[in-house]
Amino acid sequence: MLNRIMVALILVPLTIYIYLYGDKSFIAFTVALTGIGIYEIYKMMENKGIVVNKIVGVVLGSMIPLTLYLSYDINYSMGNFMIVLGIFILYFIRIYQNKVKGSASYVGNTMLGVLYVGFLFSYIVPIKYMEHGSQWLMTLQILVWISDTFAYLVGVKFGKKFFKRGLCEVSPNKSIEGSLGSVIFTVITMFLIKNFLFKDLNIGGIHLIIVPILVAITGQIGDLAESIFKREFGVKDSGKILGGHGGILDRYDSLIWVFPLMYYYITMFL
Repeated sequence: MLNRIMVALILVPLTIYIYLYGDKSFIAFTVALTGIGIYEIYKMMENKGIVVNKIVGVVLGSMIPLTLYLSYDINYSMGNFMIVLGIFILYFIRIYQNKVKGSASYVGNTMLGVLYVGFLFSYIVPIKYMEHGSQWLMTLQILVWISDTFAYLVGVKFGKKFFKRGLCEVSPNKSIEGSLGSVIFTVITMFLIKNFLFKDLNIGGIHLIIVPILVAITGQIGDLAESIFKREFGVKDSGKILGGHGGILDRYDSLIWVFPLMYYYITMFL
């Protein structure tokens, strides 16, 4: 418990500062999280004997947010290029090694880490540098924190009392009551953020309800998606770097899904 508190006391203020005021520190933070997250998913795969190229995957995946940061117009052409380059390099390695057996798995699983963590999480970069980007990042992070917290608290208090079957078999301890509680408190938090924290944030009307609902639902899907990985690969946590909090993926699994969805929602509707 003490370890979890100490990690939170360090990570939460650091995240707030980097999201709101960071530039070089922001991209360094993002690249580090991306690289560690990709490494964690590869270690989970290796737990089941799956062969991947950790060096190529970690380097290429970490380069995606960096290339986006370095591109002046913040577009995804460079991110797409890194994916194409990754596939090319991995097949070139297999050709050079003169290996056939397991090549599809080798390339596919290596690129899964690049795409799932490197590509999806890298949407944090264009969000950061859009209008009111720093406020949007902090808003999304707060909404995810609230969603996760109240999904747990409501689930512990009321879980499986109204809906006996639970939420799904992927994570039997999660309940429909907890999921609904997450949505309700996330919506309330969005109104508080808009009225008291970021009054000039470019959101209003029905979007004040739609955005937090999407964040709560998408965040829970991201959490369940990581549960699928952990169950398939037979591990309890994605890593140990955060002590009692587990690994980087354990803490950022929701945002991996939230960032891409909200980038497109904000740019298309707000």
